[in-house]
Amino acid sequence: MIHLVTDSTSDISPSDAESLGVHVVPLIVRFGDEQYRDGVDIDADQFYAKLARTDVHPTTSQPSPDVFSTLYKTLLSDPRDQVVGLHISTKLSGTLQSAMLAAKDFDPGRIHLVDTESVSGGLQLLVRAALEDIQAGDTAAAVAEKATRRRSKVTILVLLDTLTYLHRGGRIGRAQAFVGSLLNVKPLIAVRDGEVVPLARPRSRSKGIEMMVEQVRACAPLRGLAEFHAAAAESMADLEGRLGAAVSNVTAVLGRIGPVVGAYSGPGGLGVACLGAD
Repeated sequence: MIHLVTDSTSDISPSDAESLGVHVVPLIVRFGDEQYRDGVDIDADQFYAKLARTDVHPTTSQPSPDVFSTLYKTLLSDPRDQVVGLHISTKLSGTLQSAMLAAKDFDPGRIHLVDTESVSGGLQLLVRAALEDIQAGDTAAAVAEKATRRRSKVTILVLLDTLTYLHRGGRIGRAQAFVGSLLNVKPLIAVRDGEVVPLARPRSRSKGIEMMVEQVRACAPLRGLAEFHAAAAESMADLEGRLGAAVSNVTAVLGRIGPVVGAYSGPGGLGVACLGAD
């Protein structure tokens, strides 16, 4: 049996993970001395409520190799079992390194790990495509190889309410060029080759959403589409409506930007990810 593993930065809800049969390894989010496992001890609603109440900036950390090792032992109990792990970009987190360290204690042919160069909705679309490969009868090696090939077909766009969280968290990448020039603009960023890059400086949220829709339309034909928000339900409804009118023949995965990713997007963030057809 092939077991699919990802991490909590995929922002797959616990109910979806259970129904899909995906194993999600939680990253850690901290508020000062308080530590929570993403999606286990704290969910999106609790996280954004806490963010609004505190002056403490949240920090995050990757899972330890021991967490992965414990999971792999469970999943590889039968000699025929194999694991495919799809994880957040190594340029954004050390999560994959922890998985690789844990994998050294097992037969190298049984654990197949992929740097998706992605995060949140983009990572989740790759996970869902990999599940379809497994159901189609592909080997674990083939599932990992297809995921590696598909990562270049993923587009991730995020319209931020502020750059403050990305800047403070040190994950700003080439979007550093935006800092200091943003007054009345809502920065539109992308994740490319696994890192954050600046895309545009729309003067309003509506214009930013319009730009997102245009970018998604340019990626057609699509295999998958995901729309996520960080405590921005009203803007999410606007994005849903506009994308629904612009993109046909694909049903969007809808969700929340979870605690770890939300520690960098901040509240008010709006994200869209699309996966181009194979």
